[in-house]
Amino acid sequence: MDTPLHFCTMAATVTWLYAERLAHTPQRCYAVNGRRHFAFSDVRKLITEVALQPSFDRLFPKLVKPTHNSFITALLRMVA
Repeated sequence: MDTPLHFCTMAATVTWLYAERLAHTPQRCYAVNGRRHFAFSDVRKLITEVALQPSFDRLFPKLVKPTHNSFITALLRMVA
């Protein structure tokens, strides 16, 4: 029942952990005079840019559907 809340909280936590490990302050998307702090949306934009790079697939490879169905194969072995 609370799963959407847990997921959102986890995503926000991971985003701020990523921001904490940055070597420099991210550039503000919407600069405001007198403010030097960055916002959640600035960090989210950085994560999106990193995730869209071609090298990102090395960390999280795309799942490839197997060419054979192992369940069907197991059933056919039992029948044979």
